[in-house]
Amino acid sequence: MLKMLKNSIIALIATLICSALYRLGGWGSPFNTKYRDFGVPLISHLYLLYLGYAITLWFGAALILAGMAMTTYNKWFQALFGYPDDDVYWPAWAMTGFVYGLTALPLAYQTGKWVGFFIRTIFLAIATCLWSEKISDVNWEEGGRGFLFTITLPLLLI
Repeated sequence: MLKMLKNSIIALIATLICSALYRLGGWGSPFNTKYRDFGVPLISHLYLLYLGYAITLWFGAALILAGMAMTTYNKWFQALFGYPDDDVYWPAWAMTGFVYGLTALPLAYQTGKWVGFFIRTIFLAIATCLWSEKISDVNWEEGGRGFLFTITLPLLLI
């Protein structure tokens, strides 16, 4: 019971830090996207180490992919559906969540835990899209995407 409480507290701390870093990355001056691009992957991967992942080439690749995924909202994808480039619309949010999930592909390969990888990837595609479309407060919206990215990491253990 004590171990479960400790694990829950660690998960909550990592998730809240990633939520804050994701939001700081979208705030503008004096902050910039580097808080999101580097901070969220770093904290989330420290959390993965806590969950038992080993530092390997695959772990490093997943860290780099996560950083790359944080740099775009995938507006290119919404253009395929005829949406203008003036804002971010649901196809871009769905692709963003999907790409967030794909960043764990090297970890799935490393561990062979594909079920959790697929569940997380599909969940992030749907949840990121719904969250981004339905939440109108930008602080909650951006913080929520950082929250979703991190809180779903234990699925990679399935």
